[in-house]
Amino acid sequence: MTLLDWANKQYDDIKGNFKWALLAALWWLIVHYGKKLLLLIPNIPGWAVTAILLCFSLVVFFWLAKSGNHMISQAAQSPAALVPGIPTLSALLGQNPNITFDAKKFFALAHYSPVTAEIEKNIRTIAEQNSPNDKEGFYARFIGVGIVAYQHDMTWFTIYGSQMDALAELNSRGLVPVADLKKHYDKAVLAYPKTFANYSFEQWLSYMQSRMLIARYPSLMVELSFNGKDFLKYLAHVGRNVHGGKAN
Repeated sequence: MTLLDWANKQYDDIKGNFKWALLAALWWLIVHYGKKLLLLIPNIPGWAVTAILLCFSLVVFFWLAKSGNHMISQAAQSPAALVPGIPTLSALLGQNPNITFDAKKFFALAHYSPVTAEIEKNIRTIAEQNSPNDKEGFYARFIGVGIVAYQHDMTWFTIYGSQMDALAELNSRGLVPVADLKKHYDKAVLAYPKTFANYSFEQWLSYMQSRMLIARYPSLMVELSFNGKDFLKYLAHVGRNVHGGKAN
């Protein structure tokens, strides 16, 4: 490895890392005041002061670079940190995964830009640093966690408070008649008449069904779905206010 290759690798390792920015600021202060202290030594030439500070800076830089690589290596050798140990939903239900995703169509219609290229490059770097021996597993976990978080966030941004109240009731009671949820809708209609003027009870229910939060049955019964339970757990995990945190 050439000196230039080594320098490029070190730059990629520390680029964007806030702690290095803080260290750089701290090091500037040390060098600035260290130079003043060295100049207090009688008859010391200016070039000697510069040489001392330069040598000391190089020693500290190489030590930090070596320590950082050692920490990354130790983290990569700990596979337990990357193994979730959580069973899949299809396994819990005793079913085979139903995968209908068309990757060719997705990438053919996808938006590409320097921003997407930068994120792709950064993810590759993160995978190399955190899981060099199982990058595929790292990518799968990163995408799985990210997609579910995005889905739950979108639900949180668009759901009404009255629908959150209905989910809370389903979470505590289990399977209930659909008619039992209408009281939450009726309460919201009285509080927000303009919002619900053209928004029927069926539409109110269909939203929760379209977001896969509830399971409705021909017997006019309804219950919280697996995704609905996961949604409520996610809100608790990220500290969102389930009760009273939404209007309407």
